[in-house]
Amino acid sequence: MKKFIFPIFKMFSDIMFQSKFNAFTLAEVLVTLGIIGVVAAMTMPTLISNHQKTVYVTQLKKVYTELSQAAKRAINDSNAVSLDETRFNFNVAGASSNFLKTYFNVAQDCGTTLTPCFAESYKYINGTDFVVSEPQAAVSLASGASISVFENWFSYRDNGDHGYMNMNIDINGAAPPNIVGRDMFYIQLYSDGKVAEHYDIYLYDTIEQQFEQCLTGEYNSYGRGCFSKIVADGWKMDY
Repeated sequence: MKKFIFPIFKMFSDIMFQSKFNAFTLAEVLVTLGIIGVVAAMTMPTLISNHQKTVYVTQLKKVYTELSQAAKRAINDSNAVSLDETRFNFNVAGASSNFLKTYFNVAQDCGTTLTPCFAESYKYINGTDFVVSEPQAAVSLASGASISVFENWFSYRDNGDHGYMNMNIDINGAAPPNIVGRDMFYIQLYSDGKVAEHYDIYLYDTIEQQFEQCLTGEYNSYGRGCFSKIVADGWKMDY
């Protein structure tokens, strides 16, 4: 790309230098405009794509921060040391819904249905269908994001694992593109307030193996892998 662009700008510079003493001809103006148009046509799609990825990551990080803050508030409000010691653990009826409605600015409560908080259909990046898990609670936030809690395992202990909530998050609600790894993500909220895909991301697979599942959906019903990849890459969507 650089090898192509440099001669173009050298040509443009030569035209400018030669024209110090001569007026631009119509042909020179048209050639220059044509060159600018070609360069713009080549670079604009990449610039637009990179900008959109930055927007997605910014929205994702905002929801991530809101989740972390909500967990801390819930723990503090109950004078507890973890969420599984609060009224939001899985033994309490409606705990997931109450957590969302108490600590988030909810614009719409969709109850135990996905729509209209979420889109009617989603896909993986490779184009195959992604089936969103049926929620225990689903809401749309005033920020435009949507959160679905489809499992609440606060207070659950298995080999010392932390309790957690399983969530699907669409960072722009039902609006397009509705693609896993772009605007749809799988996230867990743990009982100590940590937000991650897994408390130990290397517990089952490497980040690369999880990311491959996010792209293809193979062996994967939740859409896991992309959130871990973005965080590991320093909050960048480099894919």
